[in-house]
Amino acid sequence: MITAQERAKLRSLSNSLRDLVFLGKEGLTENVIAQINDNLYAHELIKIKAQRNIPEPITKLAREICDACKCELVGVIGNKILVYKPTEKPKFAHLLDNYKYYY
Repeated sequence: MITAQERAKLRSLSNSLRDLVFLGKEGLTENVIAQINDNLYAHELIKIKAQRNIPEPITKLAREICDACKCELVGVIGNKILVYKPTEKPKFAHLLDNYKYYY
């Protein structure tokens, strides 16, 4: 579980990210889940863009993604979903390791 401060840090880091995964009208399929898992392993923080004409609400889709991939939902902005999962890669500089809290 990530804290509100970590969530804010991840949201600020996501401003410069490109969309890595695109959800079509079929919604969440096994291939999309595999693609999300691969990108989470490589990048830790990814943006997922959903088409505007998908049949399900975007927040429900975001929860399903987090349940299927065992990742944390950082936020939903419009038709974009932002998810985070720490990678198990060896010798990887994690996004939240060097983050210091300033009160």
